[in-house]
Amino acid sequence: MSEKFLTVLVVPHDERNVRRLRLSYRRLRILAVVGVVVVLAALASVLTWGRMAGRAARVEVLERENRRLAAENAQVEAIASNLERSEQAYRQIREMAGLPDEGPGVALEQASIDLPGGAAPTERPPDLRGRPGPQPSGWPLTIKGFVTAAFTGGQGHTGVDIAVPPNTPVVATASGSVKQTGSDPVYGAFIILAHAGGLETMYAHNGPLLVERGDEVTRGDVIAYSGNSGESTAPHLHYEVRRGGTPIDPTSYLR
Repeated sequence: MSEKFLTVLVVPHDERNVRRLRLSYRRLRILAVVGVVVVLAALASVLTWGRMAGRAARVEVLERENRRLAAENAQVEAIASNLERSEQAYRQIREMAGLPDEGPGVALEQASIDLPGGAAPTERPPDLRGRPGPQPSGWPLTIKGFVTAAFTGGQGHTGVDIAVPPNTPVVATASGSVKQTGSDPVYGAFIILAHAGGLETMYAHNGPLLVERGDEVTRGDVIAYSGNSGESTAPHLHYEVRRGGTPIDPTSYLR
């Protein structure tokens, strides 16, 4: 049986140079099959790319959600930690004030800045009088109490708050002279001592003050009694160490 052909004539507008394209039906069928395969492959590629793009978009959304949840979880943990510290401080304040325990749920814990030996809040810290050196050193109170707010620096907390019962003796942590005393709306009754090396110490929220400007003091001297003056919600001492008039972290000076 003779093979059949399809002839295609290409006639220009001027009818010159007429071109003839002769194709067999067998070749046309092959071309048609190849065209169908190419079209199907292209459609499959488009569908696959669409599914992959959709999955990638969903993965990105899930990753953003995971980051958001992680940030929220960190905030919740920070809030829980702050609440726990507040509950501990409240429990200790009630204990030192002689108020009855309100029940379990608030565990006692040592202050965040501990004295050597882990003394209890009502125990006496080491005597400062025998300590060498002109720089501030040791605890500024005759009992340990407990730390309710630590130094954060910058625009935050400029010292250390130590909760103690009212009228606890406040002691100078280094020898020096009384630079300033007075009453401030925020700090209440305060004392600033000047020491060697450009260091200063500040004692705020006091009750009665026992020194005046220009007095000389020796490390360990009682200079005031703790109180609740100024912007204060409970009896405590606000203690600062300053270098060149700028508050610095007093933690290392409390050892």
